[in-house]
Amino acid sequence: MNDSYYDQIDDYHLGRLPATESAAFEVAMAADPILATAVRSRRLEWEAQELLAEQQLRIQIRQAFAEQPPPPPGGRTMPWKGILLTLLLLLAAGIFFLRKTTPTPKEATPANTPAPAQSPAPVQEDKEKNQVAPPPMADTQKPLPLRQLAMAAYRVPDGLTQTRGADAGDTLGLAYTAFTQKKYARVVQLLIVLPENDPQEALLLRAHAHFAAGQYAAARRDFKDLEVGGIYRREAQWFGMLAEMTLPDADKSTWTSTLQRIRKDNKHPCQKAAETLWKQVVNRDK
Repeated sequence: MNDSYYDQIDDYHLGRLPATESAAFEVAMAADPILATAVRSRRLEWEAQELLAEQQLRIQIRQAFAEQPPPPPGGRTMPWKGILLTLLLLLAAGIFFLRKTTPTPKEATPANTPAPAQSPAPVQEDKEKNQVAPPPMADTQKPLPLRQLAMAAYRVPDGLTQTRGADAGDTLGLAYTAFTQKKYARVVQLLIVLPENDPQEALLLRAHAHFAAGQYAAARRDFKDLEVGGIYRREAQWFGMLAEMTLPDADKSTWTSTLQRIRKDNKHPCQKAAETLWKQVVNRDK
């Protein structure tokens, strides 16, 4: 398992991963039972922390009652106002502790991986509730949607993540800066009209901004335009195919034919990524 996924478990639980990274995480979790178990174990750790905080609060309340002095002779009542104030303070401290130390996790089961079936059973002891459920077997998992496979295979080219440092008059430079800041709508707005000095580079940047923003039909259109010719033809062929895969009305024979051509072309810069994706598609269709 890729060790970097350990650092992403909390972010995945809390929904802080971008869509492409979340999809890649779910693909890895569906393929790796160790990662799936680690995700569930982390969720159980949070639940155990909540249980411990709750138990500590109960102990403090019991101690508060036990430490109250007995009523003096003569039938005078106990100082209930003081007890009530103490309980309220302890309750407030407990709520603050829970909110401060225990985030609310998302369901650890991948979005497209069914959770193990649970038969009805009577309530058991707390320790049985915290047992780690075994990861689902590969033959019981539903196939991952094509959109998730495409998003997991997508990688932003290194050249698009570097700021050009252009002045305010350079539209393409401003678009690059917005892209590195993940302001994809701003990139599209700046490049509605492509600059005359470098239209191919600007079109490539706009296509990736569309894809990163989830506008896959627009991304496919821009990548198709880049395929017509120029230095980005092969790169556009790969990313245009990924955009095609995400669309519900996509023609499977079209994008699979493109994927086959890329994986068989040893000189294609995306040949290895295409081979990996092809294996995932084949396994999915079994």
